[in-house]
Amino acid sequence: MYTKHGLKFFTISIATIAICVSGVSALAHTRLEVPEIADNIRASNNVIVGHGCGESNVIGTSVVFPDGVDSTVTVDGQPHTGTLADFVDNWGNLIKKNYSKEVFTHQQSKTDADGNVLGFWAGGGDSLPHDMNGYISFRVGPVTLKSDSCVASVKFYVSIADICEITSTSGFNENTVNFWTHNNLGTPYDRVGTTDDGPATLTVVRNTTTNPLPESCGGKGVVVEVKPSAAQINRDMPIKLDGTQIWPQ
Repeated sequence: MYTKHGLKFFTISIATIAICVSGVSALAHTRLEVPEIADNIRASNNVIVGHGCGESNVIGTSVVFPDGVDSTVTVDGQPHTGTLADFVDNWGNLIKKNYSKEVFTHQQSKTDADGNVLGFWAGGGDSLPHDMNGYISFRVGPVTLKSDSCVASVKFYVSIADICEITSTSGFNENTVNFWTHNNLGTPYDRVGTTDDGPATLTVVRNTTTNPLPESCGGKGVVVEVKPSAAQINRDMPIKLDGTQIWPQ
C-alpha cells in the first residue's frame, strides 16, 4: 500500500520521466550542431541526424537552405514586402559541403541555375544505424548583415529529409522517410504535424561591436526569419546524382 509520501514520490518520478523522455525526443530531431553563429564569421557545422525511421536505418539525407529569392521573410513576426537583400548583403552560395565518408560515401551540392549552392545531400555506402547519431559536415561562409539596416539577427529555416527507403512520393510514410520540414507549404515533402516545428534553424546574429546598429534604430534591432517557398522545396529537395534524380523515384 502506498503512503501519501510514497504516492507523491511516485507521481513526481513519473513526471520527471515524462520530462526526460520529452527532452530525449526533442533532441532526437535532426538539427544543426551549431544553431547560432555571428555575422561576418566563417563557421564549420554539422547536420546531426538523430534517428532512423522506427527500426529502419537512414540511407541518405537531403538538406535545403532558403534561397532568399522567393522565400517568405518576416520582421518581428510580421510579413516583409521586400526581400532578404534588405537585410543580408551576400546570401547565396555561402553553404559548402565538407567532403567526408564518415557516414555516407557519396555527397553532392544542390545548386540553382546560377551555380549558387543552396544545400547538399549525402548517401550511399553503409547505412546509419537507426539508434545512432550521424554527423554530416558542412561550412557556412561569412554572412554579411547590412550595416545600414536595423537587423539584429536572421533565422534561416533549414529543411531536411532523412531517407530510409527510396520510394516515389506516394511511398512517403514514417517507415520510409523522416521529414524535418515545414508542415504548411503544400508540397509532398511537408512534415505531417499540427505544429510547424520540423525544420532545423541557423540564426546569424549581428556582432554589434564590429557591426553596430545605426543610430536611427534607437538601440533596438529587428528579428528577421526566412522560410523557403513551396516552389524551392519542390525543386531542391529531390536528390540528383550527376543530374539524374534518384530520390524520390
